[in-house]
Amino acid sequence: MSSETRQRSQSLLSDELRASLKPAPAPGTMSSTPVAAEAKTLPPKPAHPAFVHFPIAFLILSIGLDVLYALSSSLPAVITNNLPSNPELTRASYTLLSLGLLSMVPAVTTGIAQAKAAIDKQGMYEKDGKTIKMKFKGVIAHALANDLVLAVLTYVWYCRRSAAKESLAGKLGVGSMGGAAAYAPGAWMVGVEAVIGGLLVFAAGIGGSLTYNYGFGMAIAGVNKKAA
Repeated sequence: MSSETRQRSQSLLSDELRASLKPAPAPGTMSSTPVAAEAKTLPPKPAHPAFVHFPIAFLILSIGLDVLYALSSSLPAVITNNLPSNPELTRASYTLLSLGLLSMVPAVTTGIAQAKAAIDKQGMYEKDGKTIKMKFKGVIAHALANDLVLAVLTYVWYCRRSAAKESLAGKLGVGSMGGAAAYAPGAWMVGVEAVIGGLLVFAAGIGGSLTYNYGFGMAIAGVNKKAA
C-alpha cells in the first residue's frame, strides 16, 4: 500500500471517528441522561411491608398482658410482686389492643392493593385456567386469617369498652375501684384472644413465606420474583 493511500485511509477513519463522537454533557445536565430519567420513572415500592409489623407487635403484646392478668392469681408472690397492678395491666393491654386494631387498618388495605396488583399482572390461575397458583392460595389464606383476627378482636375491644363504661370505675373515670380493674377482660375474652393470637402468628408466618419464597413486598411495584 502506497503512502498516499495509507494517509487517505487514515484521514477517512479519523473523519468517521470524529463524526461518531459526541460532546460530553455540560455540568448540571446529568439528570437528563436516559439512566437518570429511567430512575425517576421507577414505580414506588409496596407500602404493605411498612405497616404489617405494628399490629403484630401491638396485638401480641396486648394478648400476652391479658393472659398474664388471667394467670396472676395463680402465680408465685415473687413474680406478682414485681408486676404492674391489675388496673395497670388491663389498661395497658386495652390501649395496646386499640393501637393494634388501628394500625391493622392500613396493613389490611395496603395488602389488598398489593395482592390485586400482583393478580392483575400475573393472573391468579395456572395455565389450565382452573387451578389457583400456590402463591395466591397463600395470599387468600393470609388475607382471610387476618380479616378474622381483625373482626374478632374488634368485637372483643367493643365488649371491653362497653363493660368499662358500665362499671362504676369506668363511670367515675378511675382505673379501678374495690380492686376491680375497669378494663379487665372476661375469662372468655382471654380464651378467645389466646386462640386469635395463634391465628395471628399463623397468618404472619404465611406472610413471611410469601415474602421470602415468592418475593411479595420485595420487588419493585409489588411484582413478585417468581412467576410460578
